Amino acid sequence: MRKPFFLIAASILTCTNANALDWRGNVSSELTYFPEYSVGTENWKLNTSLAAEVELTQDFADNIRLTFHPFVRWDQQDDERTRAGVRELLLSTTGETWEFNAGLGTVFWGVTESHNPVDIINQTDSIEDPTGDEKLGQLMLNLKWFSDDFGEFEAFLLPQFEERTFVGENGRPSPGITVDPDLATFESSDGNDHVGYALRWANSFDVWDLGLHYFDGTSRDPSLTPVVSNTGAVLAPRYSLLRQAGVDAQGLYGDLAVKAEVIHQTGDEIESHAEAVTGIEYTLVGFLSPLQENEKLPEDWCTPDTRNPFKKLACNDRLDLGLVLEYLWDQRGTDSNQPFQNDLLAGFRFAFNDAASSDALFGIVQDLDEGATTLSLEASTRLFESYRLTILGQKFLNTTDDTVFNAFENESFIQLDFSYFF
Repeated sequence: MRKPFFLIAASILTCTNANALDWRGNVSSELTYFPEYSVGTENWKLNTSLAAEVELTQDFADNIRLTFHPFVRWDQQDDERTRAGVRELLLSTTGETWEFNAGLGTVFWGVTESHNPVDIINQTDSIEDPTGDEKLGQLMLNLKWFSDDFGEFEAFLLPQFEERTFVGENGRPSPGITVDPDLATFESSDGNDHVGYALRWANSFDVWDLGLHYFDGTSRDPSLTPVVSNTGAVLAPRYSLLRQAGVDAQGLYGDLAVKAEVIHQTGDEIESHAEAVTGIEYTLVGFLSPLQENEKLPEDWCTPDTRNPFKKLACNDRLDLGLVLEYLWDQRGTDSNQPFQNDLLAGFRFAFNDAASSDALFGIVQDLDEGATTLSLEASTRLFESYRLTILGQKFLNTTDDTVFNAFENESFIQLDFSYFF
């Protein structure tokens, strides 16, 4: 179903006037280091990877646009990560109060920082990004209707299901046992051709943004069952059918943001349950300004030409600090097929507001039941005009008695990504 549409879109893009074609993209080199050897893969600690992606948009009229977003990656260690694909291939048309999209698209729902249970349209691309933020494209028909009085209404028809990606037998971070996607099974007799649908309404009320949704289709989170295959013990994914209703809400009170996402899921193979993520984020704007006003600070510290990074930091009166606190809950407890059942996140977000658009986010997730602690770091800055350096890291602590994270005891890592944008 996807291949003919891909060929038609590619032909249209190549045959259209180049002056009307807009494009942008990036190439990146990635270096990942694991301090410890894994218990589930071949013994390696260092991995390199190269990737490229481009986004092309073609306007055929004032209200018709075609978007094409292919990507390719080569990975030194993991054969599953070496691949080429399309993240978006979408034909869009708009009117005064409506918008219609058809093809392969990406949609994000959610307001919280640590986890987004309401974000159910697209499948997680876990081999591209170990944090789970990257998504696979979803084949869809999407109709939006806008109203100043009643908000935004959306309807999705989802004619094909995308299976989750998993690291290969040599991939990392590794759960200690390989997940074999070839052994995937489905509750629906139609397999990944089962047609799902979703409805969503969103509106703003004073300082609050509110969204309500309903989804009926194949679960994006598979259950993993141990089986014995020709290659030994592996995990087989099982994709059940589910119905999900949910709400996401965010209120802005000056520098304080209050956030919440709540869902309820039910199905023949799924225990009826609720999940929730709630929290706050408070931003300290220019929080180092009092330091610069201190008369004890040497006068020569804040000269414009200083190259000392500590002086630059102390003299940055535009540096904002966001304090994030969130609670994650799943009614199923340890029977859940996702790791956040009773966890607390404390995070620190730095926005430097400098010419390089530098930012950093440091987070601590504490499992309140079994004691595992996950430290995470994500920071980036622009170098020169067209380059960007991104640092991503995770550290797993106190995993011995944790049934979910004990397999990741040796999977802490630090990753450097150097990208060129064009």
